[in-house]
Order: sequence, then C-alpha cells, then structure tokens
Amino acid sequence: MNLNLERARILSSFEQRFGPGDRPRFAIAPGRSNLIGEHTDYNNGLVLPVAIDRHTAVVFRPGKNEKSVTVFAESMDASDTFDVRSIKPLKDPSLHWANYVRGTARALANRGIALKGGDLYITSDLPRGAGLSSSAALETAAGLALLALANKKMDAQKLAFAAQEAEHKFAGVKSGIMDQTVVGRAEAGHALLLDCNSLKVRHIPIALSGYSFAIFDTGVRHKLASSEYNKRRAECEHAAKMMRQKTLRAVSTEELLKFAGKLTANEHKRVRHVFTENMRVIQFAAALERGDVAELGRLLLASHYSLAIDYEVSAPELDEVVRQLLFQNSRDGACPGARMTGGGFGGAVVALLKTEAYPAYAEALSPYAKGGSLLITPASGARLEKA
Repeated sequence: MNLNLERARILSSFEQRFGPGDRPRFAIAPGRSNLIGEHTDYNNGLVLPVAIDRHTAVVFRPGKNEKSVTVFAESMDASDTFDVRSIKPLKDPSLHWANYVRGTARALANRGIALKGGDLYITSDLPRGAGLSSSAALETAAGLALLALANKKMDAQKLAFAAQEAEHKFAGVKSGIMDQTVVGRAEAGHALLLDCNSLKVRHIPIALSGYSFAIFDTGVRHKLASSEYNKRRAECEHAAKMMRQKTLRAVSTEELLKFAGKLTANEHKRVRHVFTENMRVIQFAAALERGDVAELGRLLLASHYSLAIDYEVSAPELDEVVRQLLFQNSRDGACPGARMTGGGFGGAVVALLKTEAYPAYAEALSPYAKGGSLLITPASGARLEKA
C-alpha cells in the first residue's frame, strides 16, 4: 500500500468515521507469498516466504472509553466493538473478519498486556483468500496497534505467536507459524528462510538478474479450504503419532520404513510431500543465492506437482494457471517454473518470470488469473508509523 498517496484519504475517512481528535498512528503489515515450503510449517519444517509490497494498515488512536475497542473494516463496510476485559469470538459469519482482531487482543491479554480502548480503522490492498496471508497481516497490524495503545512493545516473534493463537482459537484455522513470522520479521529485498522447529531465520537476498517473482490470482475462493486445511494437518499429526514422533520433521527415513505399515495410503502421500518439500526448500535457497534460474524453475514445478498429487490441495483453476504459464514459456522461454502458493483449493500461483516479460504474461493470463496479477517487490516486515 502506497501510504504516501493514500494517507490523506485514509486520515479523512478515519475522521469521518470516528470524529475529530488526536492525530492517529498507523500500524502497517505486509502480505506474503511463500516461494516454496508449503504445508511444512505446521510440521515443524522449512519454509521460504517473502513479504510483498501489498499491506494491511490499521489506523488507530485512543478512544473515549479506555475499556472499549471499536473497529471499522473499510473493505467490509462493517464495524465491531468489544470490551477489553471480556473478549469472546463472534459467531456471526458476516463478522468473521472481526475475530482476527478480537483473537489477537485476547492473545495479548493472555500474555499479560493490560489492553486499553481505542478506535481502529482497517484498510488494505491485500486480496482476501488469495493465499497472500491477509489474515496474518491483519492480526499483526492489529497487534501492533493494540500494543501501542497499551504503551507496550513486544518482540516480533512473540507477537507472531499471539497472532497464531488468534488464528487457532478465534478464526478456527490451525495454521503454522510461517505467515505471522514473515509478516513480522521480513527484510526488504530478501526472502526469509525459516526453520519452524528452532524458529531460526536467515535472510536470503533476492537478486536475480533480469528475473522476478510474480503472483497470478485465480480469484477462486473455495469454502472448503479451512476444513480441508485442518484435515491435512490432522493427517500429518496422526502419521507422526503412528511413528512415535511429535511432528513429521522429527521422523527419520528409518522410522518411516519401520512404521510404514501403520499408515494409510493418504498418510503416505502426505508424508512424502512433507519430506520432499523440506528438501526442496534447502535446494531452492541455495539456488536463489547462486542465481540458478533453471533450478529454481524446476523446484517450483516439482513443488506444485507434489502439492497437487501427494497433498491434494490444488484446484483445477490453479493447475490451469500453471499450465498456461508453461504454455507461454514454451513460446518465449520467459517462465522457468511456477506453483500454487498458500493453503490451496483456490488462491494464487507464484511464478518466476523474466521481469521484462511480466506485462505480456499478465495480459495473456488475465482470463485465468481473474483476481489479477502483481510483480513481487520483496518488502520489509510490520512497523508503526506516524500519520
């Protein structure tokens, strides 16, 4: 979000909504695209996401009632108010968006933060449900705003855990820690190599001569995504339990061979994806550092086919975008590889492209990427700004 261009409009809208008063502040959090390492985070595996130059901003200031938080979501044209002393999830589907804010507030309170009231105005240029982590961006931006209202600070990783708790307990999605971590800890111009077991990070420079990553959004939002996401996680957890480990990250090849007979056919496929995807993350990070475009493309395609066949989280629309990208590549050689990104069952595809070819690809893919496309500019993590 280009706040330099939008700032005046947002501030005017904030004042129209909440009335005149002290000048508000901005809590800004980016979306993210996961370059590789899908469905490995909740298995304590490896991931390589990048923050993108699309953001959610929460404009905020103290409210008249220090125990009450009022939230307005611009894109939903809806509002919510809750008492910081008693925060519960909402059951109304039309107000599901508010559970991300409520859940984050509750998670902060659970960590000893004495919350104070305020007025929060949410605006965003992140498409919801596109696999670009709009939920983690909202949680993180809301968390920063609530902390600032309470005159408190929190380590970025601790805030990431609070946001993840909101996702689990208030939004009903058992997400891993990847999204919230990269939203909070990303560095501009870099991808973030995260070990979801140790939480160690390494910032990998993205400096591919003549190439960039691009997003192609199918525009498809399948309702089954959350339930199927939780089902995949349960399958992985059961498989790990059968092999007497807490997560699949801890399972060795020997243990897999020893306990293979106790796994269902589907569990075998899920385990195979997680095993091979973790290796692809390592190979991808190395290829990114040495600028090996051909290897990056190969790994993207291998990841997509593994997600489609072994993890079964792709969708016909995602597969079609990948096919169309490969078709265009057969004509001009400008797209070495692509894959679905995000939880699956809809959403977006991330592709490696010659930067100069992006406009032509965006036009050619427009009938299939109905949610639009964008060229990724690796962005920095969440931050507070003055109005």
